[in-house]
Amino acid sequence: MTSRMSRAAALALLAVGLVSLNARAPLVALGPVLPDIQSGTGLGAAVVGLLTAIPVLCFGLITPAAAWFIGRIGINHALLYFFGGLAAGILLRSYGGADGALAGTVAIGAAMTIVNVATPLLVGRDFPHRAALMTGLTTAAVNVGTTLASALTAPLAAAVGWQASLASWLAVTAVAAGAWLFVFPPGKDGPRWSDADFPGPLARAAARRRAQAAPTPTVPRAKVSPANRRMMWLFTVTFGLHNLGYYAVTLWFPTFLVETRGMTPSEAGLAASLFQVLAIAGPLLVPVLAHAFSWGPTRLFALVAACWVALPAGLLAAPGAWLAWAVLGGIAQGGTFTVVFTVVIQRARTLDENRRMTALIQTVGYAVASSGPIVMGGLRAWAGGWTAPLALILVAVLVMAASGFAAIRTR
Repeated sequence: MTSRMSRAAALALLAVGLVSLNARAPLVALGPVLPDIQSGTGLGAAVVGLLTAIPVLCFGLITPAAAWFIGRIGINHALLYFFGGLAAGILLRSYGGADGALAGTVAIGAAMTIVNVATPLLVGRDFPHRAALMTGLTTAAVNVGTTLASALTAPLAAAVGWQASLASWLAVTAVAAGAWLFVFPPGKDGPRWSDADFPGPLARAAARRRAQAAPTPTVPRAKVSPANRRMMWLFTVTFGLHNLGYYAVTLWFPTFLVETRGMTPSEAGLAASLFQVLAIAGPLLVPVLAHAFSWGPTRLFALVAACWVALPAGLLAAPGAWLAWAVLGGIAQGGTFTVVFTVVIQRARTLDENRRMTALIQTVGYAVASSGPIVMGGLRAWAGGWTAPLALILVAVLVMAASGFAAIRTR
């Protein structure tokens, strides 16, 4: 039984990790080859810039529909649509010309919206007593994918062309889809194995959460409690400003390094990938500190917020030390997501309340975030330098810190 349980648990972790590996990488892969896409498709600079903004807009606009969709067909089934939409979008974006690039990007954005909503629900359903650890692991896996995409896309494009470089991610998508279908078949509300294969209190807790996700028709779905409603809205501000900073820095940091540090585009892309690499450490650091030193969410959030503030403040005050600021910012951008959604998962009374709060936080948060790259680019063009856009990011993360502390203090 122990051996079988270990294999089952390992397969479940592998499947969830592969899902997360695909959750952002095809979007981040665009950055290093934007000039190639512009010359290859004939799209204008403004339209090419939209290719990076469209998925984030989808996150904001489609999240309510995605949450309803997942509630109707279940997490296991919904993730198959994520893989199908992602594969179709990657192919269209790579080989469909100008129109296909736009249509494929919309498909990728819609598919990623499904996984955005489903991942916190999956953690709450199957790993309720390991919320911090599993949220950290899934977030770290996301950042492994973005790191690989950021570092490898440009060299691969130089060897085989930008179209094949972007399409190469289909191989990872296919492996992840196969693992997910095997471990989490669409006909079940949980892993393929029954709770008998996972004996003990964790299995019973997961079974209770799954039962709460599907109330009977005679029992109305519980609304979000007043305390959780206050927390939800404050975390919406936190999440929106966190992602505004993340997407703005992800898109413009390579350009900043080229213009201020004299790097070549390839060198800048590799250097900027450190921002993604260190994001792997942040989500893993949060559960380690929580478990080893009994740090609560307030102390954990203070750490990641301080690291976030250090990135724009450091680039403004001492741009020559960009490596240190990228390290701290990477830890922060991975750790912030983990702290926020760990608190949401832990305080949600039912899986349905978890779904409602997750949907609203992501709907409004990503709508705010979509403006980050556009506003930062506009400020850079208007001011003719980097002081104004970096000051914008600094103000955003300071407000993010204030709203996050207020959310955690709600009871």
